[in-house]
Amino acid sequence: MHQEWSLRGVWQCLPDKENILENGIENKIVYAPEIHPWQEIVVPSHWQKAGFEQHQGAMWYRRTFLAPNKQENLGYHLHFGGVDYFSEVWLNGMYLGAHEGDFDPFAFSVTGFLRFGKENELIVKVVSAIDKKPERKEIAKGGLYHWDCLPVRQEGLSDCPEVPSAASAHYPNPLLNPGGIWQDVTLVAKPVVHIERLRITPHLRDEYTKANIYVDIEVRNETGEEQDIELRVKIAPHNFPKEGREDIAQVSATFLRPGSLNHTTRLTIQNPALWWSWDLGHPHLYTATVEVKMDGTIIDSSSEVFGIREITRDEKWQFRLNGERIFIKGNNYLSDQFLSLMTASQYEQDIQMMLDAYMNMTRLFAHAEKPEFYRLCDEKGIMIFQDLPFQWGYRSDGEFITRAADVARRYVEMLYNHPSVVLWCCHSESRLHDYNKLDNVLMETVKSIDVTRPIHKNSVLIDRGELPAFFATWEEFAKYVPNHLSVNWVGWYWGKITDAEFYNPMFITEYGTQSLPDEESLKKFIVEEKLWPLDMEAWRMRGFQNNIYTKMMGEYPTTLGELVERTQEYQVQFYKEHTEALRRKKYNNVNGIMQFHFVNTWPAIDWAIVDYYRRPKKAYYAVVHAFAPLQLSFAGHVERLENALRITMEAWVVNDYRRELEGHEISYRLLASDGTVIEERAVLAPLITPDSSRCFDQAVLDLPLTEEVYRIEGDLRDKEGNIIARNTKILFPRINEAEVETAAHVNAGL
Repeated sequence: MHQEWSLRGVWQCLPDKENILENGIENKIVYAPEIHPWQEIVVPSHWQKAGFEQHQGAMWYRRTFLAPNKQENLGYHLHFGGVDYFSEVWLNGMYLGAHEGDFDPFAFSVTGFLRFGKENELIVKVVSAIDKKPERKEIAKGGLYHWDCLPVRQEGLSDCPEVPSAASAHYPNPLLNPGGIWQDVTLVAKPVVHIERLRITPHLRDEYTKANIYVDIEVRNETGEEQDIELRVKIAPHNFPKEGREDIAQVSATFLRPGSLNHTTRLTIQNPALWWSWDLGHPHLYTATVEVKMDGTIIDSSSEVFGIREITRDEKWQFRLNGERIFIKGNNYLSDQFLSLMTASQYEQDIQMMLDAYMNMTRLFAHAEKPEFYRLCDEKGIMIFQDLPFQWGYRSDGEFITRAADVARRYVEMLYNHPSVVLWCCHSESRLHDYNKLDNVLMETVKSIDVTRPIHKNSVLIDRGELPAFFATWEEFAKYVPNHLSVNWVGWYWGKITDAEFYNPMFITEYGTQSLPDEESLKKFIVEEKLWPLDMEAWRMRGFQNNIYTKMMGEYPTTLGELVERTQEYQVQFYKEHTEALRRKKYNNVNGIMQFHFVNTWPAIDWAIVDYYRRPKKAYYAVVHAFAPLQLSFAGHVERLENALRITMEAWVVNDYRRELEGHEISYRLLASDGTVIEERAVLAPLITPDSSRCFDQAVLDLPLTEEVYRIEGDLRDKEGNIIARNTKILFPRINEAEVETAAHVNAGL
C-alpha cells in the first residue's frame, strides 16, 4: 500500500565549517546552488567516514531526483531515517522544516511541493559542531559525542582518579562530533488516510493468566474532509507456533476529521505466551496488525512486533521478570561512534558474544543503536538498560531543558514497543546543576509516557527508595554520593583488586579496568615508530591512562608483548576477583552487575573486553567463566598471627539455573607457591537450590610462619563423578577494613 523510492547513493555536499553560507534573504546556497563548488558524498554515511574526516560544523547536501507521476488518493512524504544532528530541509526552494536529534526518523509532507514526473532538487543543511563548553553542552547526543571511551584530548592528567568534571582543568575535551545523513532517505507515497504510529501496551492480570493488550493507533486524514473509517486490529504469534492459539481480532468503526486521530482499542489474550530473557525462558513475540477500511476496502495497514511481559524493580534494585526474580549479569555497550558503519550481521556477532558470556542485560550507554539491534535483542531475549542520550554536563537554562524534554519524549516513543527495553535511565553521570533541574524534567517526561517500566534518574547513584529531589549544597551532595555509588572502580581509580570482598552494592552499573588490545590490533591504529618504544602522546590520544597504569601496575616492561600481557592479565584478575565476590553476595544486597565496557567504539586503548576489530581480550574469557550459570567459587585470606599463619578457606556454589541440583560434591585443596598440597578437603553439596548462592564449606588452618602465598584449586562433580565446574583462588593477606581506600577517599562522584 505504501510505495517507496530510495534516494540513497551519491549526493553532492559542501562543507561550511563556519556556518556562513546561509545569510540574508537571498540565501544563495538554496536559491542559487549552482554557483557553489559542490563535491561528491555517499548517503547514507557520516561525513567523517565519507571523505571529510576532519570536518566539523555545517555540511550542505544536495540531491536531484526524478519524482514519479502523481497518483490519486496518495500523499507523498520525504522520510529521513536519521540525521546527525541538527537538520533543515528545502525541496525545490520551499523550506519544509527542521529536526533536532541524531537517533529518530522524521518526515515531511511534500505533496504540494513535488514536481511530479520531473526533476526535483532537495537541499539539506546538517550542523554537527564541537561544543565549546563541554560541561554546559547544548546537544543531546550522550555517549556518541562525549565519553571517555571516544577520541578525547587528555591534557597531562596527573590527578587520580581521572574524573572528567567541571572542577578539573584536565577535562577530556571531545575531538570529534559525528555528523551527516547517516540513515536512508526515501520518498514515500501513502494513502491520504493512513496510519502514522502504533503503540502497544500489554498489561498482565490474574497471576499472568490473562493479558490486556492496549493498541494506540494514530491515524492521519489528509483529504480535508471528514471520513468514516473502520479499524481492524489483529494479534497473532510472531516467533512461535500458532497451534492452540487463535488469532485475536477486533473491529471498530469511527469517524475521522481532517488531521490526526488517536484511537485506543483493547484486546484480551487468555494464557498469553510471555516474553522472557534467554536464561528464564523463550522470548515469545506477537505481531499486532492494524488495517484501515473505507467503504469496505482496505486502504492502509501497519504492523508492530511486541512482547507480553512485566518488569519490576524494587527499592533494593531486585528485578523481577513476569514475577520471577532475576540476577542481572550484563555489560555497557556502544557499538561504534559512527553507527552508520554497523550492519545487522555485526550486531548479530556482538550479541552472540554477549550470549556466549551468559549476559542477560546490556546497558546502551547514553545513546540509541540502530533498529536492528533492538530487533535482535527482542528475538534473542537480552534485556536492555536504556540510557537517554545525556552524558555529563548540559546547559541548565529553560530553553535547553525544553528541547531536552522533547528529545526524551521522542526517544521513549521510538523504543516503546520493544519488550527488551526494561528500564529507562534519564542521565549518565549528570552534574549537580543537571541533577537539580534537567534530570527532574527528564524523569517527569518519561513518566508521562511510560508507566510500564522502571525509570531511574542518574546512572551513578543507586538509591534505597527515591533519590532526593535536590541537594541544597555541594557538601550535602558530596556526603550522599559515596554511600550510594553504583560505579565500582576498585582496583583502577581507587583501592586495590584485593579489596573486592569489602564491597556490597545493591547494583553496579560500571566496573572494570583498562587493558591493551593484542599487538596485531595495536599495529592497525598506532604507527610503528610511535608504538614501541611507546609514544605517550600518541597512546594517550587513544585513551591510555598512563597515570593509573603506573599506580596499579608499576614500571613499564621492556617489550610491547610484555606490556600487552601485563595489562590483559591485570584485567583478568580484576574481573575474576570482583565478579566472583559479587556473585557470592547474590541477593544478599547485590542484585546485578554490569561490566564496563563490552567493545571498543573506535580503535582505542580503554576498558573494553573485546577490541574494535572484534577480537576478544583475555578478560572476555574471564568474564565468560565468572558469569557461568553454575559456578564453583572460593573465598578466603591469610592472616599473620604471632606464631603462625591462619588460613581461612570457603567453598561456594552459585547456581543461576531455575532447577535444583542433587548429589554433588566439592573437592578442593590448598597449595603452597611451589605446588605442594597443604590440605585436601571434600564436602557434599547434597542439594543446590535453584537461583541461589551458598557456602558449603569453611575451614581455618594454622600453619608455620613460612610463606604467605597460597592458592586454592578445586572441582565440583555431579553424582556420576563428572567435573561440571572448576576454579582457583589466590589467597591474599587479610586487609583491615579501616585501611581500604574507597570512592569517598578520592572524592569520586559527579
